[in-house]
Amino acid sequence: MKKIIIPLLILTVVFAFTGIGQAQTKIAVVYATGGLGDQSFNDSAHRGLNRAEEELGITFNYAEPGAVSEYQNYLRQFSATGQYELIISIGFDQADALSSVSSQFPDQKYAIVDAVVNNDNVASYVYREKERGFLMGAISAMMTTSAENDMINPQKVIGVVGGMDIPLIEANVAGFMAGAKYIEPNIKVLHSYVGDWADPAKAKEMTISMYEKDADIVWGAAGRSGLGVIQAAQENDFYAIGSDSDQGHVAPDHVLTNGMKYVNNTVYLAVEQVLNDEFEAGIHNLGVEEGGLGFTDSLLPEKILQRMEAVKANIVSGNVDIPAKIENVK
Repeated sequence: MKKIIIPLLILTVVFAFTGIGQAQTKIAVVYATGGLGDQSFNDSAHRGLNRAEEELGITFNYAEPGAVSEYQNYLRQFSATGQYELIISIGFDQADALSSVSSQFPDQKYAIVDAVVNNDNVASYVYREKERGFLMGAISAMMTTSAENDMINPQKVIGVVGGMDIPLIEANVAGFMAGAKYIEPNIKVLHSYVGDWADPAKAKEMTISMYEKDADIVWGAAGRSGLGVIQAAQENDFYAIGSDSDQGHVAPDHVLTNGMKYVNNTVYLAVEQVLNDEFEAGIHNLGVEEGGLGFTDSLLPEKILQRMEAVKANIVSGNVDIPAKIENVK
């Protein structure tokens, strides 16, 4: 795929609304390798930038690398211009590249979403992934044990397909398992890893395999690969759960809910903090309580939505112990 940097519309209006924003403040973004159109992580980040453009009066340029090896070059190119108030890296696998480049340009402000870079000019926005997994597991267990429709079978089996076998995704999977067992201790939870963020075909195969083992709900925590989970559910008439963005439009009758990571809000927050002169390097931890993670109502029955309010309250209060490793799931 050709690597592209696309300049977007430059706004010339000074936004007085809320007292923030300034004319032609420039932001640069390097997306994850899945690129725009993933209907997941990158697209969510892009919505946050579009909102910042509309509400805060910024303009932004972006790059869509085709491989991890390209991150550093794009980050360095943006940094060398000296014209960006903030340069944002999207995705955990940019951490090494950003660590190197941010050290070379100590006066440049950077932000990274979904990873930590411990440099004095980098704000790291990370999520308590296990909380999102717990929500998705609880919802899945409630549905598979109580729903009455043709897409739910009598077996207590659900599944989750992760993108990569890394700590970030393991936290989602472990949380999913824990949330399911919190609702139904005897439930069986299948899990597998695609090994790629952009291989829907492989994710589809894995999902069909879970379906053949009686899973009637499968969550795809796998970036663009997760589209394969949804396709498998649509073609075989069971439920999928989307990830990061609301993916209900992909298969309206088969996307039960979406495990939301509000990257759009995170990106908007990072830009807003820079414009308000409130940029702060270090780790910014986001979860259910901060509105960084959640789920969509989508096809969920009202009785499950009501039960999930109590689950969310228990997460926020710390009344549930959510593991970040599969080996610690009880």
